[in-house]
Amino acid sequence: MKVYEGKNVRNVALVGHADAGKSELVAAMLYTAGATPQLGQVDSGTAPTMYDDEEIARGMSISNSLAFAEWKNCKINFLDTPGFNMFVHEAKIAMPVVEGVITVVDGVSGVEVSTEKAWSYAEEYEMPRVFIGGRMDRERADAERMLTSITEAFGRAVIPFQLLIGSEKNLKGVVDLVRLKGYLYDMGGNGKGKEIDIPEHLKAAAKAGHEKIVEIIAEGDDALMEEFFEKGTVPDEHLFPGIHKAMLEHRIYPVLYTSGLGNIGADRVLDFICEFVPEATEHPEVKGAPSTGNGSGPAVHHVTDTEPASVYVFKTVNDPFSGRISYFKVFSGVVKNDGTLQNFTRSSAEKFAHLSIAQGKQQVPVTELHAGDIGCIAKLRDTVTGDTLGDKASPIQYPHPILPEPAITFAIEPKSRADEDKLSNGIHKLMEEDPMLRFFRDEQTKEFLIAGTG
Repeated sequence: MKVYEGKNVRNVALVGHADAGKSELVAAMLYTAGATPQLGQVDSGTAPTMYDDEEIARGMSISNSLAFAEWKNCKINFLDTPGFNMFVHEAKIAMPVVEGVITVVDGVSGVEVSTEKAWSYAEEYEMPRVFIGGRMDRERADAERMLTSITEAFGRAVIPFQLLIGSEKNLKGVVDLVRLKGYLYDMGGNGKGKEIDIPEHLKAAAKAGHEKIVEIIAEGDDALMEEFFEKGTVPDEHLFPGIHKAMLEHRIYPVLYTSGLGNIGADRVLDFICEFVPEATEHPEVKGAPSTGNGSGPAVHHVTDTEPASVYVFKTVNDPFSGRISYFKVFSGVVKNDGTLQNFTRSSAEKFAHLSIAQGKQQVPVTELHAGDIGCIAKLRDTVTGDTLGDKASPIQYPHPILPEPAITFAIEPKSRADEDKLSNGIHKLMEEDPMLRFFRDEQTKEFLIAGTG
């Protein structure tokens, strides 16, 4: 597996309402990029980021899942987050470890409750955002209606970057309003569009859409505005950085269209991520608390390979075969196999052996991970979700997202007194995976109580 520097890494979270098509879109992008041998499907239980038995049985995500694709000298890390209301807080857990957010909106239903909830998390973390119209090949999918829904919910900065060629079951492809090119796809094919001239009946709309993008980008840059007035357009070498800058400044929220199941538009999304989503090292500083308690101000590390190593654990899975698996982001330095890092949260040392990166439930071995990248490791002794580890000489603790309180509480009891320890151990393993879970004993009734999201 190739090792990537942070400047070539893109970390994105896919958020949105349940059943909007997030996992289907990830499956399509992985297949298009050659990361998986087949086009995974939710209904058949083959979607790479939906591998838990409960997820397959219910046909929906219940926790964050990680996958990656290599595309045009970029490594893209995808965090596929749940959209069901009980689990949408997982999207907030993803925010500290990504640099961009893809909000998937169902082409039929438009903006829904969890769409707005996930948006609020992205707002809180000031994330660059892009909208994806998902499942646009479905009956009653309507790009105009969906776009109106998004604009009414999130404002005039929502701007289409594509037009559809065809609609519903006759969806054939998309028009790229930045490049002014059309792309045709085979339904259920390899996801790589055939470049064509813009169809005649779409040329006027494409020209107007392109001019609107250029005008908005130029508004935030005096030099681009002058060039726009002189020439009536802005060349790609100036327009592309302008789009990137406008996304960082939240002046524009692009809208793209796809069909995950039909694998239409996946390559355009991959290109968009590599071209316009911030590099993993683009935000140079990460702040935390000085874990030793020395000093009055926050500790600061920089997202660069030359700083002492530090990592933040954002997810834990207790696997029956591999044991506890910790998913982490490298915020500074380079993490290598067989190194030792200090857990600043628990005041203990942890051996980092058998580094890997996650492709759904599979772990792909790597020799090292650079600042900005995301990986996983098995069998850390004391480490759980929310912990910070790093070079002992440079202590820091990164903040964990503040999550809502549990919504529901149940009494739970072992079959016998002899099973109390087994029950307690089992619940504590679940608590390592789910930071929303609480387990305690009522002092009055003496009952064991478990509280969570549902």
